[in-house]
Amino acid sequence: MTDARLTSQQVQDATDRREFRQTRARWRVAAALAALIAVADQIVKEVVRSTMDMGEAHTLIAGLLDLRRVRNEGIAFGFFPGNTVVVGILTVVALTAITVAMLRLVRRNTYAAVGGGLLLGGAAGNLFDRLVHGGVTDYIDFRWFPAFNVADIGITIGAVVLVLGLLMIDDEEGEAPPGAR
Repeated sequence: MTDARLTSQQVQDATDRREFRQTRARWRVAAALAALIAVADQIVKEVVRSTMDMGEAHTLIAGLLDLRRVRNEGIAFGFFPGNTVVVGILTVVALTAITVAMLRLVRRNTYAAVGGGLLLGGAAGNLFDRLVHGGVTDYIDFRWFPAFNVADIGITIGAVVLVLGLLMIDDEEGEAPPGAR
């Protein structure tokens, strides 16, 4: 008669295989989201660049939302205008930091994969614009807020999701979230 009980090593091996599959699936999600944001961003920007003159606007919702072609040579909200090299370097540093953080976090949390993928896709889309066009094409204009684009949406939502994921990692490990200590 064989012993039906699993050894601790067999249990650990099964756990390791399950964690590997989960991590691989999370990386696929991150890569798919990054590609989706970067490609969608570039498609919309190309349509805007090829159909609208600089500064041209079309009202989408009267008094609230315009589609307006603007060029941003700085980073978010126009900081560091005219410093394309500095902004490019900052973007590469940010992409590297996000990737390094993801290497550590994705294996532990799906939110990190989703947030990181959105961030990477947005940063890559805007970096491509800076390298190829010397500045970023923005087109979503709420009039009371600086104009932005699909890449900026990915960056913003990605940052929020990533922070939520970091808070959940702390909770999962039995530690108090930051600010609750």
